[in-house]
Amino acid sequence: MKYLKVIILYFLFFCAVTISAQEFKDSIYKKELIQLSDSLQNSTEIRKSISFMKKMLFLAEKNKDTFRIIQFLHTIGRRSQFISENHSSIVFFKKELALLKNNNLNFKEKDLLNKAKIAPIEVLAQLGNNYSAIGNTTLALDYFYKSESIAEKENLEFYKAVIPILIGGVKFKANNYKDALKEYKRGYKFLNETTKIDTANKRFNSSLTLISISNTYLKLNQLDSAKLSIKKGIEKGLDTINGLVRINFQSQIGRILLEEKKHNEALTQFLKLKKISDEYDINSGITYYYKDLSEAYTKVSQYDSAIAIMHKGIDIMKTKTKEFNLVEDYKALAKIYKLSGNIEKSNNYYEKYVLNQSILDKERREILTSFHNKEIENLASEKKVQQKNISYLAISGALIIALLLLFLFKTSKKNKKDSASFNELINKIQQLEEQQKIIDTKDKTIEEKNTLDINPETYQEILSGLKKLEEHNYFLKQDCNSYNVAKKIKTNTSYLSKVINAHYQKNFNTYINDLRINHAVLKLKENKQFRAYSIQSISEEIGYKSTDSFTKYFKRRTGLLPSVYIKKLNSIS
Repeated sequence: MKYLKVIILYFLFFCAVTISAQEFKDSIYKKELIQLSDSLQNSTEIRKSISFMKKMLFLAEKNKDTFRIIQFLHTIGRRSQFISENHSSIVFFKKELALLKNNNLNFKEKDLLNKAKIAPIEVLAQLGNNYSAIGNTTLALDYFYKSESIAEKENLEFYKAVIPILIGGVKFKANNYKDALKEYKRGYKFLNETTKIDTANKRFNSSLTLISISNTYLKLNQLDSAKLSIKKGIEKGLDTINGLVRINFQSQIGRILLEEKKHNEALTQFLKLKKISDEYDINSGITYYYKDLSEAYTKVSQYDSAIAIMHKGIDIMKTKTKEFNLVEDYKALAKIYKLSGNIEKSNNYYEKYVLNQSILDKERREILTSFHNKEIENLASEKKVQQKNISYLAISGALIIALLLLFLFKTSKKNKKDSASFNELINKIQQLEEQQKIIDTKDKTIEEKNTLDINPETYQEILSGLKKLEEHNYFLKQDCNSYNVAKKIKTNTSYLSKVINAHYQKNFNTYINDLRINHAVLKLKENKQFRAYSIQSISEEIGYKSTDSFTKYFKRRTGLLPSVYIKKLNSIS
């Protein structure tokens, strides 16, 4: 009986896709076909629907039916978003956008698509959502602003309400919380005032916007306002619209509990969220809660659990986004390891944070996804894919081996370079009698070269004052700047700069950084206890407010990362 039902279903499917194109368009392709069904409450159901839609898309392309192709591309793109398959979603939406701009649809077909909200503005907005999700804020804003321009020009009420909310999301990611809040509120107000948006869309978008508003208030340390926004959503019944919205509401409730320092209650809340998320998405449910659950575990000193859940979340996220988008995860992991007493692991992840933060700063405004540069020409038939699988596997295997060899080569080369830099530094320490000159950088461009307007007596007094401050290690103070130094030796910053430029052939910042790094190099070599400190603690000890700055200057002056220097010192102790 079971197999009979399957046969009947396949027969009906075959009949459905072989009827005439016009009958198919008039009967099956209505608005409901391309909308996300409320019955699709978990990722398994969504993935099954995507698989079915891809088969339909294949048949539509085979029959060269542009109308059907556009609808299936849109449906697959939207549903891929709901299970965080953003890269795939972008591919389908870009193909759809090209067809919408260059199509031969008749008036009736265009009207049906518009009623189903399949139009260039919708695709542009969804592309913006996808790029925002993978961390490419430049492209995200570009697509949102294009959508906003069309919405204003054509007076499209729905998009005039929603686009500000989407722009707010990008500004939130850029830590511009005040402006993000303004955009969220602007969109939410318009969303609830207009009469031209259907109730279902109003409720769905209002629910997510209230969560965003609440989370922004948390970032602005306005706890009462954050609680009020969530309460408003629950009172309106917006927290149970579908599985995704439910997850978001439960997450925000947990974050508020953490902010209230109700740590045990927050942990219970996030364990409840874990169950809900895993049921919703058996493959990637952890991505909805791992950061919050890890933080809750940390607050109650369950460091092993916090570390384990953070690692699992990062492993899944690495498959969905570029590694430099995980900088905050690495920073959080470094702090947890530090609290747990594992300084070595803490240092490793702090360096991962620093290095990836550097990459993020340089490349945040650039297109980093290679798939964007490749256009999908044709969907190959299943037969061709199967025939090419063996070749692809062979190529993939060869590529993996080549990448592995390249990695091993680069690692070996780096280790040799680090060893050479370390030996050179140690030799320098052993050979130089005046060890304060181990690190002695000369600037190519000097700010103040003219010292003719300083009389010799004043010149010597300034030098003498600098020597005294060096002897008292004033350069290790975080308030050590040119103004304070000049004040302490009773001169002005202009004279101070000129004397340092003339006597040391370097500017003030180089002078202070050399003193600090020199101090760190010697103290780390001679003091085992100091070597056991975290990188962050070492940087603060020698006067740096930022661990990033310490790591950067140490590497620039010595050719080694601080952790590498410490590791090599420990190996010869």
